[in-house]
Amino acid sequence: MLAPLTHCQTGAPSVNLDATEYLHLALHAVQKGDHHAALLYLKNVLELQPDNSAAHYLMAAEHAELGLLERAAEGMAESLLLDPGLDIARFQLGLLKLQLDRIPEAAEAFGTLVQVSTDTSLREFASGYMALIAEDKALAIPHFAAGLELCDNNLALKQDMTRVLDSLQPASTIDEASASAPSVSLEKPSDSASLLFLGAYRDSLDAGHEPD
Repeated sequence: MLAPLTHCQTGAPSVNLDATEYLHLALHAVQKGDHHAALLYLKNVLELQPDNSAAHYLMAAEHAELGLLERAAEGMAESLLLDPGLDIARFQLGLLKLQLDRIPEAAEAFGTLVQVSTDTSLREFASGYMALIAEDKALAIPHFAAGLELCDNNLALKQDMTRVLDSLQPASTIDEASASAPSVSLEKPSDSASLLFLGAYRDSLDAGHEPD
């Protein structure tokens, strides 16, 4: 069993922290790019609260950034079992399935999101990916554009989906800066995926959301 991190490592008196404190320490470590500390703090959360969907989500995000895509997909699926309403996790699961070249499973994740999500921007983005899976770029473009119009509460998500849309449109229809953005394919989603994971969850915390 993993020994919880405490302040004794910094010379301060030993203090028992609770799961919420460890979760926020993990988030701080993620923001600093300290994957080792983030994973240790998240493991501490799960030692205290094995069913903490937010911790499973953040750990999956860390695994994705480290290139451990199988673990990331498993973690996203676990977070959804614990909290089926975690729409951003379902969206990320779809992206991970695309990266793993499991197209039917990606389509299932996006299709479920379209049916059940209350987030209109995520529904549009998921519809856009479903159109791409069906090789209908002409249909995908307006879905991504509509999603961007509706996405006003998650800058990281909006930036990532802007890159996707830019990669689908002719260079003549976008400005020079957007035209130079990296291309996004089904096999290789954008390099800013790690920012999307972090940004999506950080916004929830900033809104005052306390995971169970």
